[in-house]
Amino acid sequence: MSDQADPSPCDVLYVEAKHDGTEAAIVLVGEFDMTGVDLFWGAVSEVVGTCPRAIAVEARGLTFVDSSGLMALVRARDAAAEAGATFRVREPSPALRRIVELCGLKELLSVE
Repeated sequence: MSDQADPSPCDVLYVEAKHDGTEAAIVLVGEFDMTGVDLFWGAVSEVVGTCPRAIAVEARGLTFVDSSGLMALVRARDAAAEAGATFRVREPSPALRRIVELCGLKELLSVE
């Protein structure tokens, strides 16, 4: 398991990567826009590097998601597939559900 993310005062997205060898999770809390994409992608790279069988994004704490955040999730799904891991979004927040539905990506992200 990685150390807890330590966001600076200007960061509006909290990201934490967790992995146990076979499964990995990325916890997201706050606003996921272009300012949080690099932080999120760092967590994705970390968990993909552990060669998990499954990657889950725990998204119940997201209060806002824009197109940059949504595309980062799509890229994470693609990275998981390339690594041979399954990918899912666990407990999507209402904000994430809304943008996923508006963009027609519900099946693409396998939102539970």
